[in-house]
Amino acid sequence: MKPTGRLAAALGQAIVPVLVAAGGAILLSGCTSCQSTVRTTAMTVIAGGSYDVVVADQPGQRLYLADRTAKGVDVVDISSPQPVFVSTIPLTAAPHGLALDTASHRLFAALGNGAVAVIDTGPRSSNQVVANIQVDSSSLDLIDYSAQTDSLYVGSDRTVLVVDAARAQVTKRITTAMAVGQPRFDPADGMVYATVSGTDSLVQINPATGFVTRSYVIAKCRPNGVGINPARQLALVSCGGSIALVNLESGAQRVTRVVQGGDVVTYEAAADRFVVASPHDMDESAIGVFAGDGSFIGSVPATSSAHAAAFDSAHGLVYAPGPVGLMSFAPAACAPPPDWLRFVGGLSVFAVPLLLAALFLVLVARALARRRAGLGGPTYEELQAEDLEFERERMRALEDGILGPRVAD
Repeated sequence: MKPTGRLAAALGQAIVPVLVAAGGAILLSGCTSCQSTVRTTAMTVIAGGSYDVVVADQPGQRLYLADRTAKGVDVVDISSPQPVFVSTIPLTAAPHGLALDTASHRLFAALGNGAVAVIDTGPRSSNQVVANIQVDSSSLDLIDYSAQTDSLYVGSDRTVLVVDAARAQVTKRITTAMAVGQPRFDPADGMVYATVSGTDSLVQINPATGFVTRSYVIAKCRPNGVGINPARQLALVSCGGSIALVNLESGAQRVTRVVQGGDVVTYEAAADRFVVASPHDMDESAIGVFAGDGSFIGSVPATSSAHAAAFDSAHGLVYAPGPVGLMSFAPAACAPPPDWLRFVGGLSVFAVPLLLAALFLVLVARALARRRAGLGGPTYEELQAEDLEFERERMRALEDGILGPRVAD
């Protein structure tokens, strides 16, 4: 028989706190979506552009976008959470890769005419091109800069070009088996790593000797971009339909599909975050964020024109080109809860029914104990009889309301 009346009230009062606590644990154990933090700032120039790379100057609080449509670099002020478009720096050809030397206030742009443009980004400059370094006869692609060696590492078809930035000349031409994707310098071991889609591999290059010294084959990956966390010697590689994590020391690999592949990968040491742009069609494009150990933090939908994104560590925001301007979001909003909280939330799913059953038995035992102790309180059987009589009275009142009062014979 279901408990009603006074018995139900007593049981309900005892159960409510348990349900509230369990419900709170379950809710807190879930991951908050960072989609609610997405904002788009209207910028006509960026809305109409086509971009390969986006980089953030953390000390200078500027965002630079390689605008192939305008044949220039778009500059955005990100000194506050509300970004402001500044200007477009004109170049001699469409830019593809960008790399920053924040210490010397230089921005390098790899161009489609085989040159590297050197742009002065100092606080007193007007963001002008101060030099053009002709490094190849064919179009250049992505580029990386090392302050440790003051060198540029430029991808150009099947070649990685090593450029002495101080002397403005090529010092090495390193040939790979097939076309190079994204080259990255690793300050921890002094090596250059580059993706080679045609061989499903990430190759290690010794810039001192000019030879490929190791190859990490990632089966069925078709790698595009790579970002490196030198503190962990961990490379995050964007594949055609997945993300691969590669330990550069041991060669151990792990593949995940939490983001459906991607293009350019950026690692921001100040925030210890990887940012991956995953451009597909309008329904599947996304920007994904991973912690420095490779664990997935979260992602948001993006436009198919977003081939790269950049992390602003000062405000905890990720920026990328959007359909009407510049989009941003806060990945901290979707960071997973602590392990202990997730454990409690998962455990509560099984523990709550057991707690309710135990609580019911405790109430019954207390009622019997009070009866035996002679405390004068109603027993469980008395409460049942009282509830039964209450139900009978309620049914009589219902019959009278429908059939009318009874007439005596």
